[in-house]
Amino acid sequence: MSLSAIVRRAVRKAVSAAVPRAVPGAVSVLVVVVCAGGALAGCSGAEPKPKPTADAAPTPPPIVIRTPAPATTPPPAGTEEFGPVVARDGDATAHAPVRAAGGVLRVPVSLTNRGTVRAFYEVTLRVTGPDGYEATGSFSTDTVGVYPGASWPTEVEVSMPGRAAPADPKVEIAEVQVDRH
Repeated sequence: MSLSAIVRRAVRKAVSAAVPRAVPGAVSVLVVVVCAGGALAGCSGAEPKPKPTADAAPTPPPIVIRTPAPATTPPPAGTEEFGPVVARDGDATAHAPVRAAGGVLRVPVSLTNRGTVRAFYEVTLRVTGPDGYEATGSFSTDTVGVYPGASWPTEVEVSMPGRAAPADPKVEIAEVQVDRH
């Protein structure tokens, strides 16, 4: 028995149960309408396929930019972005300070995680000068940490209340605490 014969028989049984027997030929007409109507409407049982339009632009390929892996060795002297290096302690590097208004010094600092796991840093800087000038400043990366091979640039503002910054300040990294996990 063919598939169409099986479908016809099933439809006849379903329709004959729903349509009263007083209408002769109603089952045949209903079967023809159901089967032919589905075919005429283009029903194939599959989902409709989207048709491309003439004015639709093709989707461009994704842009992939490959960058080299960060160096795990310090950059050569004189090539730093923040000026010359004035102090270094482990992963922390302090650069020459910049004068700001109000006797404040801004000291650029960069961290480069040379480890193999994410690291969280607490760094304290000390700036000294003639006549007992001493100011400290600190920062931490406790929110996100620094991933292996990544750098974290920042700036630390230091000042000594009531004193202007010295003409030739000496910057040192007083303490670096590293928590790796």
